[in-house]
Amino acid sequence: MKAGFEQLCTPHMRVLSDSQIKEIFYAACEILETTGMKIECKEAQDMLHAHGARVNGNIVRIPTHLVQRAISTMPKRITLANREGERKIFLEGNKSYFGCNPDNPEYYDPYTGERRPMTSKDGADIAKVIDYLPNIDFVLNACFSADVHEDVADRVIIRQMMFNMRKTIGFSCKDVDTLQDIIDMGAIVAGSHEELQANPWMFHIQEPISPLVHEENTMKEIKLCAENRFPLVYYPMPMAGATAPATAAGLLAQNLAECFVGLVYHQLVNPGAPIIHGGVASIMDMKTTRFCYGAPETYLQIAALTDILHYYEIPVWGTAGPLDAKTLDQQAATEMAMGYLMAALSGQNLVHDTGLMDQATVTCPEILILANEQISMVRKIMEGIEVNDETLALDVIDQSMISGSFLAEEHTLKHFRKFWQPTLFDRSTAKVAEKTITQKLNEKAIDIIENHQVPELDKDKKNAILELEKKWMKEVVKA
Repeated sequence: MKAGFEQLCTPHMRVLSDSQIKEIFYAACEILETTGMKIECKEAQDMLHAHGARVNGNIVRIPTHLVQRAISTMPKRITLANREGERKIFLEGNKSYFGCNPDNPEYYDPYTGERRPMTSKDGADIAKVIDYLPNIDFVLNACFSADVHEDVADRVIIRQMMFNMRKTIGFSCKDVDTLQDIIDMGAIVAGSHEELQANPWMFHIQEPISPLVHEENTMKEIKLCAENRFPLVYYPMPMAGATAPATAAGLLAQNLAECFVGLVYHQLVNPGAPIIHGGVASIMDMKTTRFCYGAPETYLQIAALTDILHYYEIPVWGTAGPLDAKTLDQQAATEMAMGYLMAALSGQNLVHDTGLMDQATVTCPEILILANEQISMVRKIMEGIEVNDETLALDVIDQSMISGSFLAEEHTLKHFRKFWQPTLFDRSTAKVAEKTITQKLNEKAIDIIENHQVPELDKDKKNAILELEKKWMKEVVKA
């Protein structure tokens, strides 16, 4: 490479300057020190008080030095594995990984087109689709299943994911006892609790309630994750104008303060345990009072939050692909594409919510297949442009004066295979497409469900999980 040629620079965007980041950070610290937070867990209150927090009833005021200490002890880099124990996700720098919510209250059946309640069988089908798609890196289970008792639906859906795909699993769950059961399931698959800690292939998500409330069960789950060194995502969903200030700066300060309560407690319980922060920071539509998933403010505010977390070297829980659109249509495609590009450009690490439609109430396999195509386009953009003697191709350009074309050049043969190629989008020369994109997506979904073969989980591990399931079911019968 000639002198003066630069190293490869990947595309990147920033929303906030360093000085703005510090202003918002210190505003969050001011919220914690003066306004405080409602923490509805006596054990957490006592631990925070023992380390210098001021407690008045359930209002806890946390000094800035505890926030700064927690940031210093938390890991700046977190790795996640797949079901096979292979380390696949590296939460560091601006690396982005995309995940979907495979289970929702409702489901568009790919065979009938009907919108209906989601079942555990649907969970198995959509898990196979996710296993097949190369650009969907993880799943996040919300644990809905209409055909299973609500007290065990979370564990059953996660078991379906374990049996029918190999990718990293994130989840929310009913309570701290359920969380322990799921950690035990993860340890069975990993081989032991020690191996699960070394190469975690699952993570838990938990949320405060905006504005400024942290429930008892929430704090107990934070403690359990910290004790087990089980990766935890702790993030709020502040809604500008309703559960947070109507200004982006105020919303971001509150979002950060709510995150820091979880961070401080988590790191006091077990310094160095893995934790990830972020937020789904959106607005309320004042005409409908609905939380807006596809609003431009959502993308902007999450990108700004990413700037802040990167500045303090905190792994980022991002968001892209949740939709206001009610079905797979042009609106859905627009909202998704903008979200993926913004997430990648801002450097969000673990980017969730792909495929959630109609304010997180319905999903389908087809939308995940579309997401896979769109994310592959974004990843091509994020490769940037390599500049060196080979890529400048001055000798090849000179030769074109004689040949009049680049088609027969060895240089073209060497490099054209790097061009992005669609798997579903139409580039044909026909004036009318043979099939619509919706038809292609539906056919592909059914083909994957019926024909994709997922390697089976080890028989002994599978049987051990099924034995645990018998215990859950007995508990439901007793109740």
